[in-house]
Amino acid sequence: MTISCILPVHNGHRFLAEALDSVLEQSHPDLEILVVDDGSTDGTRDVLSRYRDRVQVMYQDHSGCAAARNRGLEAAQGELIAFQDADDLWMPRKLERQEARFRARPELELCVGLVENFWEDEVAEERDAFASHRFSERVPGFLLAALLARRSVFDRVGGFDESLRRGSDTDWFLRARDAGAVEETLPHLLARRRLHAGNLSRGDLAGRETLLRSMKASLDRRRKGGKV
Repeated sequence: MTISCILPVHNGHRFLAEALDSVLEQSHPDLEILVVDDGSTDGTRDVLSRYRDRVQVMYQDHSGCAAARNRGLEAAQGELIAFQDADDLWMPRKLERQEARFRARPELELCVGLVENFWEDEVAEERDAFASHRFSERVPGFLLAALLARRSVFDRVGGFDESLRRGSDTDWFLRARDAGAVEETLPHLLARRRLHAGNLSRGDLAGRETLLRSMKASLDRRRKGGKV
């Protein structure tokens, strides 16, 4: 089965090579990699130039992560869709493990697995504070970096809400669940989420407000459909 990986990036040169390498090191032979540069002004283009023979790069004016992911979706040719962030890491065999489940279960529409946070030294104080917290454990991750989904589920659920400055990924997962998408969570570590000083969502109150709005919208959809 063909897989398209969509990676949006805005001023992400610092960790971009590691993120791309973790995708390129996957064992899956039929992998399309689409990088959407969302108006970067740092060294992102220099990093991407080293991968020009292995990835397809698209450029757009800075429009936000949701718009970049939607741009990638429009161009993607794969039967299955994966996402990577410019600062996260995929584990070896991520795609192999997930694709096997789609082959075994034709009705499956989206698959995630375990996710693990790790901290850069610049936020060591935060790392130490969460040392014995569930935030430091491997947990089932409804995180786009851990997702593999059929292209058809995006045709049914739609893409990412570009009006949301933060939380368009959470909003999408909630809409997919409300639409009854068939999902499976694997017991394997599939992705590692890097926490650093430049994370968009660290300590962001606006992100929490977006989450609350998305959850309320989900409840409203369920009530309208008679599910609650």
